Amino acid sequence: MNRTKLLLRTSAIYALIGTFIGSHMAGAGSMLFRAIHAHILVVGWLSLFAFAIFYRVFAIPKHSKMANVQVWTAFFGTFGLTFGMYLYYFDPAILPSVVYLIFYIVGGTVLVVSFILFAVMTYMFGGVIKEKE
Repeated sequence: MNRTKLLLRTSAIYALIGTFIGSHMAGAGSMLFRAIHAHILVVGWLSLFAFAIFYRVFAIPKHSKMANVQVWTAFFGTFGLTFGMYLYYFDPAILPSVVYLIFYIVGGTVLVVSFILFAVMTYMFGGVIKEKE
């Protein structure tokens, strides 16, 4: 798996979605989507992009299970948080609202695990994180 490519392409998709939502809000003169818009851009675009750059710049071993778990928890956690937030706030009434709340909470929790793993990896792989001389 190419972690950098997966994270970078996914962040680009979130950037497009977030930008589209922002332009819709501006055109409609409504701030209805502001929380979802902000989370899609900050968590979906900015965080995934930062993770992609981290894996590109620093020599984290390809066989690292922790790195792979961090990438997949970031991927699924971002989707769960942002889509769960959308479902929770707009309640399309297809399923009971508690299902949307659980989706939202589980997605956010998975994302927190990803950030914890990222923080741990910055210390575990500290030997490969160096400034250019």
